Amino acid sequence: MYREAPRIAGTIHTLAASSLNHPGTEIILVDDGSDDDTVAVARAALAATSLAASILCLERNLGKGGAVRAGVLASAGRVVGFSDADLSAGATEIAKCFAAVESGPAQVVCSSRAMADSVIPVRQPRLRELSGKTFNLVLRLLGLTRFRDTQCGLKVFTHEVAFRLFEQLSITGFAFDVEILLVAERLGLRIEEVPVEWRHVEESRVRPMRDGLAMLRDALRIRLARGVRGKR
Repeated sequence: MYREAPRIAGTIHTLAASSLNHPGTEIILVDDGSDDDTVAVARAALAATSLAASILCLERNLGKGGAVRAGVLASAGRVVGFSDADLSAGATEIAKCFAAVESGPAQVVCSSRAMADSVIPVRQPRLRELSGKTFNLVLRLLGLTRFRDTQCGLKVFTHEVAFRLFEQLSITGFAFDVEILLVAERLGLRIEEVPVEWRHVEESRVRPMRDGLAMLRDALRIRLARGVRGKR
């Protein structure tokens, strides 16, 4: 969560009414140093529902990768996943991705908006969609990925794999997914890319131009740090 005061209550109510609201499921809401009422709104929403979730408050804004890393390393489940606070991939999709890891043999499940069976009821604005496709093309040219969509904000891992990948994460911005998937491939982990039903939600925290340049910079950092060569 980062500056999610306007919509986090809706997310909590949606989760409370879903199959994810279960004693065997641990839910951690990570606040990435928000400077608004996100935490207060989240606490009030939790008090008004039956959802048993904890809130992990970071003292300062680390970026999406840093916040996800903190949440993953605070988790205790045998299967661990992360999702965007706006639930652009809904509770049903989250449960589906968890089931794919729980049933094996996948150790990493990467949801994708770019597969033939993916369903996108509400598409992103054209500029965001174009910038996303351009970023993926650049990743391929840099030899950083074989996946058509690294940035869909829903991924699930076995507990052991999640900790192994996130403990060595160096990218704390939006491009952290690229590093996670690259390292997972290099470790020879079983990665399954699955289609997802995904809908764009307004008030996205991603700014196409500014964040796009930061993601490109981070992609180049990953390439240098990991010694990547060649087009994929």
